[in-house]
Amino acid sequence: MSIEKYGLRPGVKLLAVYLILNQKPVDRIIDDLNVPEIIDFQNFIWDLSVQFGIKVKGKNFSRKEITRKMVSSAAYQQRMNCTEDVYFCKGTYCIHAHPECATQKIKEHVETMAEVIRGFIESFEHDPILV
Repeated sequence: MSIEKYGLRPGVKLLAVYLILNQKPVDRIIDDLNVPEIIDFQNFIWDLSVQFGIKVKGKNFSRKEITRKMVSSAAYQQRMNCTEDVYFCKGTYCIHAHPECATQKIKEHVETMAEVIRGFIESFEHDPILV
């Protein structure tokens, strides 16, 4: 899994990692991105969180450790009074059809993933091999 595959500028990726490591919100980065970059940013943070999970937990890692902390698409749609099919909210359809709503959902998910990464880092810092 290479983080080089994203079309994001290197500075965006570095800023995201810096903000995560310094306990600062990463969702604000999204405000300066266009739609394809927002999708790439979400994928970048997702892959980063998976990489940290695998590094810290090895074979015991499950992606559910990340997704169970996220608001489900159905719950998000209900909160937003959305009438679209839930399938559209899960894919990339909504980012094009309803960019404001989808961007807000992505911001929430990205911030959740950042918190998960911070938790993995904290676990990793207590690894006796590193101390």
